[in-house]
Amino acid sequence: MTRKTFRDAQGYLRFIGSRKLVHRWKAEKKLGRRLQSGEVVHHQNKIKTDNRYGNLQVFNSRKAHQAHHIKKAWERTRRKRTLKGK
Repeated sequence: MTRKTFRDAQGYLRFIGSRKLVHRWKAEKKLGRRLQSGEVVHHQNKIKTDNRYGNLQVFNSRKAHQAHHIKKAWERTRRKRTLKGK
């Protein structure tokens, strides 16, 4: 059995021949089109090698992706404050 992917220095899976990121390829298959320049593929569970369709989310820009992380961080701190207050 030959290996088709490898893990790069950042921890993402890439195809050996083309060096294309596996999660971007999977997102293209899920969408049925090529990703546009600037679109970002996000791993919802933060595991860089978990490239299941249900774990991938596409953002139209880095700014939208960053806003998602900021919102999630705010929600986590909000929950902690609410729980402490009880």
